[in-house]
Amino acid sequence: MEIQRNKVYAVITGDIVASSRLSSGNREKLYQIMVESSEFLRKAFEDAIQIDVDIFRGDSWQMLLSKPEQALRLALFYRAMLRAKMESHRFNTRMAIALGCVDFIPAKRVSEGYGEAYKLSGRALESIPKANNMCFVYAGNKQEKILDVVVQLIDAVSSRWSDKQALAVTGALRGWKQEKIAETWWKKKVSQQAVAQHLARAGWYSVEKGIQFFELCLRKELSENKHNSL
Repeated sequence: MEIQRNKVYAVITGDIVASSRLSSGNREKLYQIMVESSEFLRKAFEDAIQIDVDIFRGDSWQMLLSKPEQALRLALFYRAMLRAKMESHRFNTRMAIALGCVDFIPAKRVSEGYGEAYKLSGRALESIPKANNMCFVYAGNKQEKILDVVVQLIDAVSSRWSDKQALAVTGALRGWKQEKIAETWWKKKVSQQAVAQHLARAGWYSVEKGIQFFELCLRKELSENKHNSL
């Protein structure tokens, strides 16, 4: 992946909550699911993420996005996919979204990259309060605190998703209609009404508005920054 100087990227750093409590069998299952979910993610949002999520130390992961305004959407997609495939409402991952420049990324290992976005994301993950599992950092940006609040509120909702609610949300995050989610996303076909119920109980319609606000604010901010730098 070719890195552009002075371009803003998003780096999301995460780790699995209470991974030390997993059995050896579930650890192996988790790794395979993390790899599989990364492939789903890249195929679903190929315009924003060109390199697979990098998994390291067994329970930590990192992704690099060339479209930082989509960072919240992709972070939630990865969380929801992991929870749906682990089939447990107790399963969760902490995530720190950071925006900034990237100096380089060797080979295809996201975790071996370096730059402002990497440093901010890593530090933010280490400093997340125990009561939260998600945060947002964009140093020096006037929208940073507002968007961090949006991210934390969405975190509070998404951390309660059941595996079925999470699966329904992954389809909604891709912009799929409820009928398509019902027909293609389950092992066995379910009704559109069932999908609607899962999305409603997941608080999806409020979450969706939060994501749209996040993306609108960042898209405007990034556009203004690009114009000012010309």
